[in-house]
Amino acid sequence: MERCSMNPKANRRPGKEMERDISPCKHSQSSERDTQEDELDARLTRRVQRAARKQAKQEQLKRLHRAQMIQRQLEQVEVKQRQLEERGVAVEKALRGEADYWGDSNDSDELDVHLGVMGRQDDPALMQQWFKLVQQKNCLMRYESELMIFARELELEDRQSRLQQELRERMAVDDRLKPEAELAEEKLILGEMLEVVEQRNALVSLLEEQRLAESQEDRDLEAVMLSRGLNYWS
Repeated sequence: MERCSMNPKANRRPGKEMERDISPCKHSQSSERDTQEDELDARLTRRVQRAARKQAKQEQLKRLHRAQMIQRQLEQVEVKQRQLEERGVAVEKALRGEADYWGDSNDSDELDVHLGVMGRQDDPALMQQWFKLVQQKNCLMRYESELMIFARELELEDRQSRLQQELRERMAVDDRLKPEAELAEEKLILGEMLEVVEQRNALVSLLEEQRLAESQEDRDLEAVMLSRGLNYWS
């Protein structure tokens, strides 16, 4: 007959003991796996953020280049406006009989001819030249207005891009880890983004309204010129 051991530890089943020994190992492995996954997620997040910042920087440089082009075009418009203003003054003086006018012939910048009369308001050549200057001046003013709208739209585009980048980086962090103040700031950024989008849409509508008004102005000018027997340039 087998004797039972008086040592309680001797009567324990080896399986239970092994389970208790292995259990902490399983927990350690699970924690290590979670840590590795968190580190991987963090690395991926940083990589995505770096790529996003790089792309945002490239887009910012493109906008800067476009802004410089718009500025140069505005300067060119200003020069042309001064030239037209000087020519317009000369034509008006000729129409009032205050001076002769040397004007363009056949829209050529190289060939100048004397119109030959001392200021007659019914002179068709002078009137034709005066209306031509009016039309050119209107075109320049419209072009300048469009450039100003494009410049403003570029500013809004840049602002929207910066807000999107900031919000994107903030949203990369789990909301559960953010204090209430930071969540409130994200809402403010989102609200500002929506305002910028509305302003950009308003600029598009303004540009369309201006073009419709310009078309009406052209029709009115054409009607006046045709009533005087003058040619209209479309």
